[in-house]
Amino acid sequence: MPSHAKRLTNHLIAAVLLGAALLPGAFAQAYPDRPVTIVVPFPPGGSMDALARIAGQKLSATWGKPVVVDNRAGAGGMIGAQRVKGSPADGYTLLLTNSALIQNVVGAGAANAPYDPIKDFQPVMHMTLAPVVYAINPKLPAKTLQEFVALVKREPKKHSFGSGGVNQTLHLMGAVFNESAGLDMAHVAFKGDAALANDIIAGHISSGFVTIATAGPQIAAGNLRPLAVAGPRSPLLPDVPSFRELGFTQLDVVGWFGMFAPAGTPRAVVDKLAADIGAVLKQPDVATKLKEMALTPTGLEPAEFGRIVQRDLGYWDTVVKKVGEK
Repeated sequence: MPSHAKRLTNHLIAAVLLGAALLPGAFAQAYPDRPVTIVVPFPPGGSMDALARIAGQKLSATWGKPVVVDNRAGAGGMIGAQRVKGSPADGYTLLLTNSALIQNVVGAGAANAPYDPIKDFQPVMHMTLAPVVYAINPKLPAKTLQEFVALVKREPKKHSFGSGGVNQTLHLMGAVFNESAGLDMAHVAFKGDAALANDIIAGHISSGFVTIATAGPQIAAGNLRPLAVAGPRSPLLPDVPSFRELGFTQLDVVGWFGMFAPAGTPRAVVDKLAADIGAVLKQPDVATKLKEMALTPTGLEPAEFGRIVQRDLGYWDTVVKKVGEK
């Protein structure tokens, strides 16, 4: 090969290698160059939906591109999750969800699960803690958790507990309480905790776990009576004891809201998303709004969030096998 042709070939090879090396960073710099969709796998009106809309507005302002919130409710969050799983892994379709992502596909149903929470999704950011409270209709003659347990035992088959969907956080926590307290309450599933709270207030069901974000205003108005919080005692409801304090150590858990992308999304795009979402969570007006919503910003980045997902997979698998619905 003539020397000039050889030099030309070497230059071309070097250019290709350099382009390949720069591609992820260049892609991240160009991202996003069109609208981004955040899929929320529950109906509008709940705290998860509100978080998605706050984040979407701020990210849109940062990027100069529209961010659309797409509520794909159904099957306890699975419909929305499958929508994102089947989307291109390019960062333009994201999933904002909670641990329902895990709870829906563990236990007896794991063999036929429509997705794998580890293999099919890339954690982007653990955004907030989402503490929950067990609340009842205030017309019931029970002021404390102990009194409510006694009431349900005196009136078997009369009382029920609701949730935002089968085998997701609020249902499983209710089922754990039902079983550990020796109760026989029926489970009634709703499409989200806003609808659940409304039916407790209306007296259609007796009780249920509700996010403090959704329940807080109704508690303040006297429309719901809080009996206990899961996880540690919450500064948002300082007078309400924790389940641990009352002897229910099985409910020493706190829910979360987090952002995911389809597996295979370029690392540079995931890192950009994490950085931009983290910056949004640190904005003073966002922090104030989240506090009003009873959400505690965390901003845990992909690697740490991935470890939490892996840990929760084991915890919820055990719970679903014990008290989940088949």
